[in-house]
Amino acid sequence: MDNNASPSPDPDATTRRRSGRVVRAPTKFTPDTTTQSTNPKRKRGDQDDEEEDEEEDAEDEAPDSDEEMSNEPDNDSDEDHPAPRSRKKSSQTSRAKKPSAKKPKINGSKPLRPARVTHAAKSLPSRPKKSVRIEDAAVKGHGLYSHLFGSGDSSKSVAEEWLASYKTNAVAATADLVNCILQCAGCDQLITEDDVLDLDNVAGRLADLQSVYQEVLQFSIVPLAMHVLLTLLQQQITDYPLISRTKHSRSFRDVLISFFECLIVDMHQGRLMYRDETFLDNLHTWLASMSSSSLRPFRHTATTISLAVQSALVTVANDLDYRLKKTTEKRDREQTNKDRKACADAIQSFFDTVFVHRYRDVDPKIRTECVEALGNWIISLPVIFLEPGYLRYLGWMLSDTNAPTRLEVLKQLTKVFRRDAGQLGHFIDRFRPRLVEMACKDSDVAVRVAAIGVIDVLRDQDLLEGEEVDAIGKLIFDNELRIRKACLAETLAIYDNQIEEEHQSGQILGLDVAVDLLESTVPETRISLAAQVLFDKVNAIKQWTLLAGYLLFDHTTSSKSRSKANNPDLAFKKAVAPTTEEESILLDVLSSAVKSSLTHAPEHDRSRKKPQTGKEAEDVRISPEDTAAELVIVIPPLLSKFGAEPDTAAIVLRLAHFLDLELFKPLRQNTNRYEKLLDEIVTQFNRHDDKRVLSEATAALLHSRQHGELEEITDNKLSYLWETVITSLHNFDKTYELSSRGNLGEAPLRELSTVLLKISKLASISDCVDVLEADEDSSESTTNPPIQILANIVHRGKYEPLDDQDIDDLEDEVVSFAIKTCQFYFMWKTLAYSKLLSTTGSIADDELDRLSVLRQTFRRHLIETLSSRAAIDQLRLFATGSLCDLHLTFATLRPAIDQLRPSSSSESQPSSGEKYKTLIQDIESGLIPELIAIFDGTEKQYAKKIKKDKTLNEPAEDEDPMADDEDEEDEDEDEGLSEEERFTAELKAEKALCELTAKYVLVITARLVDHKGSHAGKLRRRLLRNQNKLGNNFKEVVTYLDEEKLAERTRKKAAHTQAPTSTKPQKAQLSEAVVIGEDDEDDIFDDTPPPEEGSREDLRAKGLLEDDPIEDDDENEDEEAERPAHESDDDVIGD
Repeated sequence: MDNNASPSPDPDATTRRRSGRVVRAPTKFTPDTTTQSTNPKRKRGDQDDEEEDEEEDAEDEAPDSDEEMSNEPDNDSDEDHPAPRSRKKSSQTSRAKKPSAKKPKINGSKPLRPARVTHAAKSLPSRPKKSVRIEDAAVKGHGLYSHLFGSGDSSKSVAEEWLASYKTNAVAATADLVNCILQCAGCDQLITEDDVLDLDNVAGRLADLQSVYQEVLQFSIVPLAMHVLLTLLQQQITDYPLISRTKHSRSFRDVLISFFECLIVDMHQGRLMYRDETFLDNLHTWLASMSSSSLRPFRHTATTISLAVQSALVTVANDLDYRLKKTTEKRDREQTNKDRKACADAIQSFFDTVFVHRYRDVDPKIRTECVEALGNWIISLPVIFLEPGYLRYLGWMLSDTNAPTRLEVLKQLTKVFRRDAGQLGHFIDRFRPRLVEMACKDSDVAVRVAAIGVIDVLRDQDLLEGEEVDAIGKLIFDNELRIRKACLAETLAIYDNQIEEEHQSGQILGLDVAVDLLESTVPETRISLAAQVLFDKVNAIKQWTLLAGYLLFDHTTSSKSRSKANNPDLAFKKAVAPTTEEESILLDVLSSAVKSSLTHAPEHDRSRKKPQTGKEAEDVRISPEDTAAELVIVIPPLLSKFGAEPDTAAIVLRLAHFLDLELFKPLRQNTNRYEKLLDEIVTQFNRHDDKRVLSEATAALLHSRQHGELEEITDNKLSYLWETVITSLHNFDKTYELSSRGNLGEAPLRELSTVLLKISKLASISDCVDVLEADEDSSESTTNPPIQILANIVHRGKYEPLDDQDIDDLEDEVVSFAIKTCQFYFMWKTLAYSKLLSTTGSIADDELDRLSVLRQTFRRHLIETLSSRAAIDQLRLFATGSLCDLHLTFATLRPAIDQLRPSSSSESQPSSGEKYKTLIQDIESGLIPELIAIFDGTEKQYAKKIKKDKTLNEPAEDEDPMADDEDEEDEDEDEGLSEEERFTAELKAEKALCELTAKYVLVITARLVDHKGSHAGKLRRRLLRNQNKLGNNFKEVVTYLDEEKLAERTRKKAAHTQAPTSTKPQKAQLSEAVVIGEDDEDDIFDDTPPPEEGSREDLRAKGLLEDDPIEDDDENEDEEAERPAHESDDDVIGD
């Protein structure tokens, strides 16, 4: 047989059966069938030689070109361990001449082990847990199949009844057994007793059954449509009992396997298997031929049964070995030895004719079953199967393309290594690199976890190299939690042996990149990830208060103690004193331990079913309340000791985020303690100029403001911080001219940058309108309000060449912080206006005038910044995005302004509405060419990073040509960078492009630009030009410009939100609250307080009043009427 993983072809004149004969498939309706079936006998000797050569090649050589195998195994190391030969020539010749006198050694089945049946294979049980009756078998089945699956009797009783019938009429019982196998494969065509007697024509008869099986199916559905025909064909061919998803499908497989195992065991115990040599020969012939069928149902069913029979024979061999040890009489030993040899030959025969070819089958289910069975055989019968000729199949299957198959191989290897790793040195040395590779790089997480488990078994027996242990130990920093937990054993082994981990410099760059891309605080480090999984294993981490006490311990020594050479206190402090690097690591571990302690406690409470005792009960008693009480005491001294360094200060400040502030409401004492903690946080905010420390301190203050009981205390601390930074800003304004670029040195610029950074952080968490609009109380001179100073600083963004690059970067940083603060100011101001319009409905005219002047100043300086720069730098992109944000921020007032016009019949209201409408301004069409030029440069930068700049679409006839004024030297700017640095640059370029595109999409869909004038639609077309060429992220962003898709999303969203209210009107209030909350998060236009009950906004929000069309642009009314009012705008902005 061809040693190929693909399904075997239909038998023909050149196809060789598993028994070694060559037969010709009978031609239908002609008398030549008998002649063709007997022809191969004349070439018996030559065919035997060829078969032995091919089977030896199949065992000694790895798969080479099969689609289901991912790698080609190495053969050199197996040349000195050939697999056992299938059978002897003499036995084959004897069987050919006298089929009734065949030796049992050629009819292998899986030996059952009576003493170890249940332990041999969990998935190939020797007995079903309970008898199962399958209705379809009782109605549609015949003979043994109907009795086995339809009567409800146990497999053992059915096997005993069949054996009784076999003793009465062997041929009829064998035909009934083969017909049962065919029906298990889903074939209703049956064989006769004549077919059982004619073993030479087994392959031909199976070919006939297969042909009729397919022809009957086709003729029965010819009148149907083609798609129905294909569907039925697929169901009939692929849906058969073994893989059926019906209720009893799993029971079917268990019953089938159990029946054949019971059958072989009973024949062994009654010695029928040794007295009647024809039974196993007949069974082997039919199963071997079916296992090579091109029909998957035949092939799968025959393979499953063959593996079950061979598993039963393995158990039988175990029983015979046990008898040999106990038997002392010579006659009994000779008979047992003879039976053992016959059983071993049968095992080898089934292995050579079924397993060797089916372990590479195209069906992954068949491959998985073969691997599972082989692992069980190795465990059950190591005398035969614990040899390189069999073990190598497990090694080869480590490279299978199917993840469940690889997982099954690893499960079997785990069992084998736990018992016999010491005897498998050659096998382990050969495949250990593959196991390490799977643990580190496999695409499936479950496979990686299993591979780590196998390597852990090898590590316990000292069969790993040092670098392999280190490679697995470093997986403690993997992104997957399951991987981190799986490799704990290796990590703890390294820890116990005090093996120092190798420092990975690339990880530091990775964290910096993450911070830069996400513009957030430092993400979880490798140390914190490792501490999370070590929390339950290492008591020093679990008891974090001891760790905090160790960090707070005073390890310094006085001069008096130094003078005493034998001072025990001095020796102790030196021995336990941590280094600066170790303190930073321990603080990171402490932070992770506190977080794990707070998150694990509720999970343990929910999962615990009975009281715990001893140490576990002591750990459970540490409640979140106690943890919070300990934290609020520990954090201030930690800040006092480690607050001087930015790295350690940021870690300690992160601890404040874990506090549950609801616990401080009942007790005044706790509130006082928390106020002391706030004092330390304020001190850190004033002390440092590091961005990480300021971000952590700001987050802690925001966390505090979100709780009503502590909001007043926190606001008092914030007032002090505001006063400090505003005073510093006024001092700068008095000393320097802040609106001109290049007139400050490096030191004043850094100080000004720090002040502006702190102002922007404070403005992000508290209302800054009153603070930034207040004039300084000074009798000597009158200064501008802080917001005016900030707007003037933005003018420093107008490009002027500077000789010092560091000074130039600092100037850009100062401008960016000023822009960010102004943006927060306008956001807070807009929110205040929205509340005024919703309540009083009026805003003072002088207030509007002042805001208009300030906005125009800020807007003018932004335009000067972005238009004065030729290169696409960070400040130019930031200024462009801020210009879009400025217009979008005031566009959020549109619902409140629209509400004023129809709500009153007075003459003054319409004029007020028109007056407030001036707050919403469009971006003038004259800026569109500048916006497109900025987009062109950003797009080209990213396209170069991903090597797609030559494939971008050419501009249309009505569009401006692409700019080619950049030097070719830009193409070489990435040369010399590492792979990680290149990837970082690519991510940054993609982030810049997507952010800029998102701003453009928002202003376009909000109808603030590109909707009228001579340039109408030009910006939209430019964004869509390369929609499908710059990656999925960019494609998804510009998709929001497709109005049809947006309308469809809006309809789906509306249907989804209205469904609960229509089905359950009594819960409309609760459902409405949920829906409104979701829209507030998604839609920036709805960032307003809940409307008054009964108002137009309240009715509109509940769907009781339709939105009025916007009348801002009369010339576009027709276009607006074609789509639902506000639907596209709101949905786009929200998304």
